[in-house]
Amino acid sequence: MDRDLAFARMFHALREGVYMGTLSVNSTSTLAANPHLKKIFGYPLDAVESIVQPFDPSRFVDPQARQTFIELLDRDEGVVDHLLRVRKVDGTPIWIEVSATASHRPRDTQQSQLAVLHVEALVRDVSERKKKDDQSRDGRYQLLQAEKMAALGQTISGVAH
Repeated sequence: MDRDLAFARMFHALREGVYMGTLSVNSTSTLAANPHLKKIFGYPLDAVESIVQPFDPSRFVDPQARQTFIELLDRDEGVVDHLLRVRKVDGTPIWIEVSATASHRPRDTQQSQLAVLHVEALVRDVSERKKKDDQSRDGRYQLLQAEKMAALGQTISGVAH
């Protein structure tokens, strides 16, 4: 089997979102997006890849999170399991986990001094896992509060007698 064909089949069959494109402080450009990435963000599966922009500034619930993400990619040339809160096409917030590598694109000194990063990323929707973690943490917090109240009640009862 032709190696290029094998990679293309894997790209389309992979059950994680795959993104390849460029990021800068104010813009993003998508070179490739697999069907699972489109599904995660709520794009139609037949959407042209160039309109699939998971790291566009408008996708981020917290704009500072995008800035931090780009700074990490710029400084460390990648991230592993980086948690981000983003919005799907319909505006629904979701949690994603991103593992990515980044390299600097040659800068056009005539254009800009801002870094443009070429990024390859794997993206996972971890909304359900995050929801369960939050519920578990809330349950532990409530249990701890109940134990504190019980101890306080015993202390007050002891003082009253």
